Amino acid sequence: MLLTTAAAGKQHPAIYPAIGILTLLPLYYLSRRYHTGHPWDGAVTQSRRPPSMNFTADWLDTQVVEPFLPSAIGLYCNTSAWRPKLIFQLDDANGGVGNIRSNVLDFLFFAIEAGASIMLPSYASRSDSDLSQVWGGRAPFQLFFDEEWFLKAMDEACPQMKVHKPSKDDSVAKTLPGRYEPHTRRMDEGEQNGKKMYLEHLEAWLKEHPGYTTDLPIVVNLGRTLWDIDTRSLPAAFRRNFGQVLRLNHSVRKLSALVVQNLAIKHALLIDPRDPIPPHAFYGAHLRTEVDAQKAGWMNEPNTNFSAQTDAYISHALKHDLRTLYVASGNITDLALFAAKAAVHAPPLTITHKLDLLPPSALTILETLTWDQQALIDFEVLQRCSVFGGFVKSSFSFQIAGTRAQWGSDMGRVVEPWRVTHEETGVGFDDGLSRVVGRDGWHEHRIPRGMWP
Repeated sequence: MLLTTAAAGKQHPAIYPAIGILTLLPLYYLSRRYHTGHPWDGAVTQSRRPPSMNFTADWLDTQVVEPFLPSAIGLYCNTSAWRPKLIFQLDDANGGVGNIRSNVLDFLFFAIEAGASIMLPSYASRSDSDLSQVWGGRAPFQLFFDEEWFLKAMDEACPQMKVHKPSKDDSVAKTLPGRYEPHTRRMDEGEQNGKKMYLEHLEAWLKEHPGYTTDLPIVVNLGRTLWDIDTRSLPAAFRRNFGQVLRLNHSVRKLSALVVQNLAIKHALLIDPRDPIPPHAFYGAHLRTEVDAQKAGWMNEPNTNFSAQTDAYISHALKHDLRTLYVASGNITDLALFAAKAAVHAPPLTITHKLDLLPPSALTILETLTWDQQALIDFEVLQRCSVFGGFVKSSFSFQIAGTRAQWGSDMGRVVEPWRVTHEETGVGFDDGLSRVVGRDGWHEHRIPRGMWP
C-alpha cells in the first residue's frame, strides 16, 4: 500500500531526526576509520608551494600549534583580581621536560587565578652521574625554554602579571616561611575544585602566616603541581593557547632543525620544514628504557619492556607504511639493539637517531648540553614526525601526543583516542597521529586531562 501524504504527516516528529542520525552514523564511522588510518594528506599543499629556501629558518618559524592567540589568555586574565605585591615563586619543579613543562604551566595558571606576580621560574637539574637523581643542582628558565619569547608572550597575553628576574643583589621581597601547596583544580574529580575553592584555600594559608601583609611585596613559595588542573574544564581557546607561552630553547631548536634536514637528505624523505607535521615522511618512536625507568620498575610490567615497546613501534610504523624510524632514547645500547632488530625484520626497517644525523661540529655542541637538554631535541623532532609512538608511563610521550592531538583538532579531525583501549591489548591512546603503548590507570587518568597542549 502506498503511503499517502496525509499518513506521512501523522508520523511522530521525532522520526525524521532519528532517520537522519541513522543515516549519518555509518558515514561518520567510515570517515573516522579512514582518518585514523590516513591521518591527513598534505601532498596537494606541498605540490603547490615553492620549495623551502632556508630549512632552519622555516623550521624555527613553524610551531605545531599555531597561530598563537594571546587574546584567548587575556580574556581569562581579565577574570582575576590582580594584586602585584603578591609574588609567587615555583619552589620545587623537577624532572625531565615533560614534567617541568607541566610544573611551569600549572604554576603560571595558579598565579593568574590568584592575580599574583611571579618570579621567573627555575627548576631542579638532573645529576650527571645518576640520571635517576633529579635534584643534582639548580637550572635557570632558559636551560629548557625560550626566555625572550616567554616574556613577550606573557606581556601580550597577560600584561597584568609582572615577571621578576631576581639577581644576587636583589632579593625582590621578603619570602614567607614554608611552602604553599595549591588546592587541586581537578574539576573532574569534584565539582567543588573550582577557582573559588582554590582562592579560599590560598587566603586561609596566607592569613596563617604572621609575616604576610598586603602593603609590602611578599614572596610565596609554591609547591609544584603535576596534572593537578583539569585543563579540559577551562575555555577551549585558553587551553589551546596557554601552553604556547613556552617554547623550547632557541639554540636547541636549531639542532632539531639540523637533525630533520639531515634525516630528509640521508633517507631521501620529502619533508617541508613549513609543515608542522609532514605527511608520509617518517615514524617517530620514544623508546623509554633508560636507567631511571628501570629503577622505577617500569620495565617489569606487561607491555612495557624493550621487546614489547619495539614490537609495538615496528608494527605501528608498518601499518602506516613508514620504514624510516627516528628513535628517541637516552639508552645508547638499546638504540643499537633496536637498529639490529629492525634491520633483520621482514621487511627491513631503518632506525636512526640524533647521534646518527648530526655532523661532528654539531655533536661537539651536543656534548656541552645536559642530558635533559639533549632530550629537548628529540622532544621537538617527535612532535613533528608523521606518526608517533610513545610510552604510557612517560609524561614526555603523553605531552607529545597531546600537542599533536591539538594540531589534529585544529585541522578539523574528530577522533576518540581512548576507543583503542577497548579494541586492543596494551594500548592506552591512539588518535591516528599518535599511539601510546602500555597501560597504566594513573597516568591515563591524570595526564590527558591535566596536561597543556
